[in-house]
Amino acid sequence: MTGKIQDNGRACKGLVNIITPVLVFALLFYLCPAFADGPAAGYGSPGSAGKSNALPALAATAYPVDSAFTINNERISLDFRGVDIRDVLSALAIKMGVDIILVDAEPVEINFKANNITPLQAMELIIEGQGLTYLQNGQIMLVGTPGILQNNFFDQMILTRFSLYYVPADKIKELIGTLGVEQVSVTVDTNQNLIWVQGTAQVLKKVRELIYAVDTEDSRLSLEYKTLTLTQIPTDQAVELLKGVGIELKRFVQLDNRLLVFDSELFSRWDKIETLVKELDITAASKRKVFVYQFKNITAGYAAERLTSFNFGDEVKTITYNYEKFGKELLVICPSHLVTPVRSALVSLDTTRQKTRVPVLTATGERARQSLYAKRNLLSELSGISLANFHVSNNLSGDNDNPEYVLWVEETPDNVQLVKDLIGEMDCGSSSGEGETGGD
Repeated sequence: MTGKIQDNGRACKGLVNIITPVLVFALLFYLCPAFADGPAAGYGSPGSAGKSNALPALAATAYPVDSAFTINNERISLDFRGVDIRDVLSALAIKMGVDIILVDAEPVEINFKANNITPLQAMELIIEGQGLTYLQNGQIMLVGTPGILQNNFFDQMILTRFSLYYVPADKIKELIGTLGVEQVSVTVDTNQNLIWVQGTAQVLKKVRELIYAVDTEDSRLSLEYKTLTLTQIPTDQAVELLKGVGIELKRFVQLDNRLLVFDSELFSRWDKIETLVKELDITAASKRKVFVYQFKNITAGYAAERLTSFNFGDEVKTITYNYEKFGKELLVICPSHLVTPVRSALVSLDTTRQKTRVPVLTATGERARQSLYAKRNLLSELSGISLANFHVSNNLSGDNDNPEYVLWVEETPDNVQLVKDLIGEMDCGSSSGEGETGGD
């Protein structure tokens, strides 16, 4: 059994119990965004698993075709020999970015070789050779015999088995109920590594997303999650906007207008994430272009302030993140026709200005000089400004018992302000005797 394509990711979870195909597909495709589940039953009870199969193969499209969804049409070459059709469909689903469910079809091994075709063309040729067809609805594909796949099949209930690896079935069942996944029936047997779920294809897709998000080693002790509720923009757009500003959600579920986030490493800054999402969740964001501009010479806060002088009006909205005085990234929301003018304005602002010499910090006392040298080193590291641009004066007091020194910098006005802001963050206030004061 052989297969050729490229892969840089982990093996699909749901295929772990199919040992040999998984070893092959670990070499086949790029990192899976979602994973196929193990063998699943068609209609009936858990005891009918040997009679029929509804085998989820992976991540999402539909019939009638959703105009907002586009299948990956990258051309590939394939060479499958003696490979289970379930594993072939799983691999192709990853490549297309869809969920494929094989319905009520016997598992068979296939041989297939083709060059320079799209994943969709490959799937169509493979299933046609087995006398199968498919229906597509949104991000879901159902593959089966023509007699089974009727136009209303997406409204029918399918019983599917999901394999679990870290979180017991009882906890998954409880979580499904807590999250309010509608029109779903969940059955747990004595094996806590298996859970049976009955629902429509759309519901099974949501359950699969949920299991993928929570069935990890990190979730053994806690199934804690955070919720983002959107009112103006779709959840998938919120995910993309957050990714654009460096906040990538890895373990999440989209339920209606809610994003359920299980990435515990994000919880410590959740207040900031919620604030950011509220800024993004506006009607304008759903109808306008959103992009992030990276500055080289000025800070995002300064750029946002200066951009108002270009008189773009309320049509252009800017968002800075965390420390706007120091950050270099600015998120911009604007109509399509203003993207180029706004970018041009930001380019004109982000220019190198003439350098000037400005005192930024004064220190007095016996060890004042050593203190300024230490702070000079730190300020250089924090600001990225060359150490050669910072200078410490000679004793200005003329009194060796009570010397006074000044730290000054030769830089552009923007960078001088950056240094002053950093000094303010360091909270270097003046005090009696030995002390330091920031320059005005």
